[in-house]
Amino acid sequence: MTKSSPQKSDRRNWLSGEYVIYWALIWATIAALLYLNFSVVDPQATRPVWFKVATTGLEEVGLIVAGCLCLRNWRSAYIAGGRAVWLLFAIAMFAFFVGNLWFCLWEMWWGLEPAASIGNLFFALFYLMLIAGMRLAILDRDVRLAIGQWVLVAGVAMLGLTMGCWLTTLPARAILPAPAATIAASHQTISIATAPTIPLQLMSLNTIPSPNRAPDWVLAIDRSMQPLVSTFNSFYVLCDLVLLTFATILFLGFWGGRLGLPWRMTAQAVLCFYIADTWFAYAHNQVQGYESGFIMEVFWIFGIVQFGVAAALEFDNSIRARRLARRRTAIK
Repeated sequence: MTKSSPQKSDRRNWLSGEYVIYWALIWATIAALLYLNFSVVDPQATRPVWFKVATTGLEEVGLIVAGCLCLRNWRSAYIAGGRAVWLLFAIAMFAFFVGNLWFCLWEMWWGLEPAASIGNLFFALFYLMLIAGMRLAILDRDVRLAIGQWVLVAGVAMLGLTMGCWLTTLPARAILPAPAATIAASHQTISIATAPTIPLQLMSLNTIPSPNRAPDWVLAIDRSMQPLVSTFNSFYVLCDLVLLTFATILFLGFWGGRLGLPWRMTAQAVLCFYIADTWFAYAHNQVQGYESGFIMEVFWIFGIVQFGVAAALEFDNSIRARRLARRRTAIK
């Protein structure tokens, strides 16, 4: 009597949908507690650096795991159809990972405006790959809706269109730079005549190079990206509208049943991204001195973990369907 290797079985169990759901719940709970306890600060204060590092780490680790799970579906022979969908989702997760890394470097390390970072190029790739994957998922599975469901899809699309038009037409609130921001923007340039005299020994021991000192190539990219910020924001709003429409179609098309659960999770993940993106688009123009880390941004982490769960559940469903097909063939 042959038995499968325990180590191989345990390794597979840790990647099963059940365990991925457990880890996703833990990850989402940690993120929610972190944002609930430390995202609200005094209006005149700034959020601690460790909070931004922690939330960024939660996003980046989640993106890597979700991308690897989507990549596993693409490479697996158990996935009967739609493997290209998971490849597009994997590329989207990895693109978001790189874009988020550049975003954080621009904001936390160099002290520049993150909306003008080079990460916009990777965020744009994320949106394009995600839209392509959602569209392919709908076409491959020949999703058909009733007339009433199409009316609901049209209503959601109109609501999203109204929200997008409102966001793109809002007048940007004038932002008066604070003295600290002015100093950071000028790269800590202080007149020698007005600067206090510091002994050389103390300067060499206690002076730390400013993290806001950006290299010339970063400043050049920042200057070239500044005129494109509004264009990228409008592009993101348009892409969110398309994704919201596709997510509604997927959610209604796979309503009920265990086999449709991965696609409902995918639709919910897109909805979470839409909520976080909508808030960020609003806050960037309307909240004076806005810095990342507001509680609404936790929905990015919720969306990321749900993509990982969807990939794991689809893998389990495919393996289960393959085993049932083999049993039926053996019985016949």
